[in-house]
Amino acid sequence: MTSAWNWIGIIAWIIVLVLFVWVFHNIRVRRIKMIVERKHTFEWPSLFITIGELIVSLGLVAGMFFVTFNHRVSLAKNDVSVSYDYEPLVMQVGSNGSTYVAVDRGSANKPVHIYNYWVKGAKYTVSSNKATVVTNLNQVKVADAGIPWQQHALLKQDKQHEKAYVAKMTATYKPSFWNGLGVHVGHQAMTRWLIRVPAQSFINTTDLQAE
Repeated sequence: MTSAWNWIGIIAWIIVLVLFVWVFHNIRVRRIKMIVERKHTFEWPSLFITIGELIVSLGLVAGMFFVTFNHRVSLAKNDVSVSYDYEPLVMQVGSNGSTYVAVDRGSANKPVHIYNYWVKGAKYTVSSNKATVVTNLNQVKVADAGIPWQQHALLKQDKQHEKAYVAKMTATYKPSFWNGLGVHVGHQAMTRWLIRVPAQSFINTTDLQAE
């Protein structure tokens, strides 16, 4: 169900699009009157009005496109709420030893690594541009600078799950005028994974080494 705040953006889009259509209709009507009633094919005042109308209408459309489709998330600002989920990793035992994470190569079109991990018997896959694998919590501040991981919570998970777990951070747009204008309220702004393993030896990089 759409948040009531998002109606700000929906109504704004309707108004902007109606105005955009009306501008072209008004330009056409004004030109017809100029030709039929005043027998002119060109008038400077009409040209200036047309330019002004186009600038305003195109500016409003561009502004709505920016707010709706080009909105950049800032975790430092108060426009998103952040939640965290933690799950223990399940060790996989195979010919390459015991591992928590298996790293695959990305495709030629997407030159990123693919992280595979297991929790409660289920396998999950996430790309390296959305996740970070660390063997020490001191690496988090460098590897994931700008992501507000809660160090005290990570330390607690270290003790509970023997340094083998996945943390998921979800940022959701809060109810506010600007988020409503962009029709973002209640939608996910960002999702980030932090995969914690006890040591590098628990990461299977066989696929990478075969390059």
